[in-house]
Amino acid sequence: MIDKPDKPEPPNARFRSTRWPGLIWAVPVAAAGIVIWLGLEAIAKRGPEVTVAFPTSGGIKAGSTTVKYRGVTVGHVETVRLDKTLNTMKVSMQFTGEMQHHLGKGTSFWIAGRSVSFNNLASLKSVIAGPYIGIAPRPGPVADHFTGLTQPPVIESGDKGETITLTTTHTGNLSRGAAIYFNHFKIGKVLSLAMRRDGKEFVITAFIERSRENLVSSASRFWNAGGVSVSSGGNGPRLMLQSVPALISGAIGVATPGGGHPIDHGTTFHLYGTASAARAAPGPHAVPYRIVLAGGPHGLARYAKVTLEGADAGVVTNIALGYDANAGALTTTVQLVLEPRDIPLDPPDRWNLANPAPQMNAMLSSLIAHGLRAHRVQSTPVIGTQTIALDIVKAAPKAALSLAGAPDEPPTIPSTSATSIDQIMDQVSGILANVHDATSRIAAVSRSPRTRRTLERLDRTITHIDALTRTTDAR
Repeated sequence: MIDKPDKPEPPNARFRSTRWPGLIWAVPVAAAGIVIWLGLEAIAKRGPEVTVAFPTSGGIKAGSTTVKYRGVTVGHVETVRLDKTLNTMKVSMQFTGEMQHHLGKGTSFWIAGRSVSFNNLASLKSVIAGPYIGIAPRPGPVADHFTGLTQPPVIESGDKGETITLTTTHTGNLSRGAAIYFNHFKIGKVLSLAMRRDGKEFVITAFIERSRENLVSSASRFWNAGGVSVSSGGNGPRLMLQSVPALISGAIGVATPGGGHPIDHGTTFHLYGTASAARAAPGPHAVPYRIVLAGGPHGLARYAKVTLEGADAGVVTNIALGYDANAGALTTTVQLVLEPRDIPLDPPDRWNLANPAPQMNAMLSSLIAHGLRAHRVQSTPVIGTQTIALDIVKAAPKAALSLAGAPDEPPTIPSTSATSIDQIMDQVSGILANVHDATSRIAAVSRSPRTRRTLERLDRTITHIDALTRTTDAR
């Protein structure tokens, strides 16, 4: 039997401790570090969270609806819930870190992109993409709760300009956001429209851009430019349209004659129905007068022209039909104004625009002494509009400018009597009747058989004479 050598005993393992863990731990440690770093970065970038109350949700959704400032996303909606009354939506929003110091008291929120505005066709893109929440930030410490606006603001929070007030009895198709045009150039917008409690007048708040304030003065005239106007002239009829959006949302036009001063915040103007009415409206220096005409208005309307010897000199401001019980006849009282700027004085005389009434009264008194009278005329026969003419009438009865009357009653300019006008019309009718009678007699003579035979004989005689003349020339 052979003895096998004994196997050596394996050495015992020695454990040696080190200061660093093994390489196998490097991967999880690195992953944990990245996670911690990303978390800290997210916390650092995470901005404030606020809650805004809206009357309706407007289609906003938690997790998908964004908050935008001038087209840049600055936050998102986290939750949407009803309050206890079920009439208000509580919307929680999470903002980015950049908004930390821009959510102070007075910050505005609104739901944008719910409807198309024809004053801003870019809103069509928002309607297709879905609604978002707009914001007009205010600096200051973060406020936790806000109340959202029911409508998006018309102007941006940073827009500078002046606010004015317009009053009118009829708004037409004007709406919030409608543009204000100066010579077809946009210079402002309508901020709001409201009706007074008595329902007789509307108050419109409008905004004029800071860079365009010089185009508006205290003498400016505003009118509703939202429709289509038709005018006729030497080149035929003209169709005028301010803009396509103006047909739907309305528009306001403005013209600024000279003589005004810069506007202040809240300056009030009247909004006229048409451009012609605005341009014909009395200026700040117009002098008021009145005339009394026999009979009814017969088509005379407000803003009709007043001419002085054929030149434009003023405008009719009011017309009232009355009844004279003593005479048993109707009368028409016409209120009008005369514009000093339309009646230049020969140098060195100049109008005292601070108080032009004494000069105007003196001028009219002199002209009335020489036969100046007021009467109603038609600008174009048959189809023209009625106007008031101040003309010199020969052999006019003696009259004077009447300054006596109620304290608030303007001076009265004498007018021609209806009798003299009727006499003129009777003379014209007589002339027309004579012309008609003469033409009728000529027509009757031309239809007579005797006249026809005479004309035939005359024609044969002329033909015979013509033949003899040609024969003589040939010989």
